[in-house]
Amino acid sequence: MVVGSVAHAAEPKPLSGPVHVDPRKPVDICGLHAPSLDQVANALVERGGVREAAGDEKFLAYEQLDFTHIWTFTRLGHEAYPAVICRELKDGEQGLEVKMEFACGGPRSACTRLYNDFLLLNAQMKANAKKPH
Repeated sequence: MVVGSVAHAAEPKPLSGPVHVDPRKPVDICGLHAPSLDQVANALVERGGVREAAGDEKFLAYEQLDFTHIWTFTRLGHEAYPAVICRELKDGEQGLEVKMEFACGGPRSACTRLYNDFLLLNAQMKANAKKPH
């Protein structure tokens, strides 16, 4: 199930497409509050309990030390910058469950492409983690 709620999150709402936000306004994602979209990574690191997991010229990823969340950030220069993707990972009855929250302040078309790329990535992660019957 994919969920997204970047407004003040009480109950996540089902998400049928990317969540486009004003990158200059405060954002709440996966229980983390930041003054703007490009400050989410700083807020995450300041909160602690994460380590850098991967990175290149377009993306930076952190994983929580308890392995419950993977956070991915676009870097300046990525077509969808700034964007934050938070994926909560759970072990479910059918195998890996991935709940995603997505916030993007870049051009809508770039945000849509990025969102679709992460839906594919989530499906691949779930397929690779399938439990044997």
